[in-house]
Amino acid sequence: MATDQHVTSHTPQNFVEFYTELWNIRDLRLDDWFMMSSIWPTVTLCVFYWCCSIVLGPWLMKKREPLEIKYPIQIYNVFVTLLSAYMFYETIMSGWFTHYSWVCQEVELDLDPKSPGMRMAAAAHIYFLSKFLEFLDTFFFIARKKFSHVSRLQLIHHGVMPFFSFLLVRWLPNGHETFGGGLNCLVHIIMYGYYFLAALGPHIKPYLWWKKYLTTFQMIQFVCIFVK
Repeated sequence: MATDQHVTSHTPQNFVEFYTELWNIRDLRLDDWFMMSSIWPTVTLCVFYWCCSIVLGPWLMKKREPLEIKYPIQIYNVFVTLLSAYMFYETIMSGWFTHYSWVCQEVELDLDPKSPGMRMAAAAHIYFLSKFLEFLDTFFFIARKKFSHVSRLQLIHHGVMPFFSFLLVRWLPNGHETFGGGLNCLVHIIMYGYYFLAALGPHIKPYLWWKKYLTTFQMIQFVCIFVK
């Protein structure tokens, strides 16, 4: 057993008690990892994202010309594609394509930093941090004054995913719950790779015939995560 977990002794009477009880059963192996000591930095950054996307960003760009940021966006797309590929590789090699059960995989509690369980936890931690990087998706739209592209669904998705990822890493850093993150990384390899290629120019368009399958693949992702 990796940690001396506390057992809930009574029914929490309010949110503070509930969170205290929940915090007591966190995975203690991750206490010293970046942004893992408290949930409040994550909450603060998510609120900051919403404030910038809904209020501050549109206000700053209201009387300005759209920014020409083609090359920064291209660099971003390449970086996210490569980062997603790395996280996907780590996910499959530390569990899903090696020794994980596809039916039900329990959390591995090994303390060895070089163990597969801790390797998966490290990949999950990077996945959590990558959710903050993806705020740039929205910020780029705002900087280019493409306000119509900033949908309510996008704001909800990008604003909630860091919080959701924190909960998974903080309490379930490996095991069956990592399936969704690993599959999401595969989707991001294809999606951000497409964004990069599409921005290269019209001469690339004939080679992007597979674009029509991208949305289908994303829908399959959601179904697979729900079923698993």
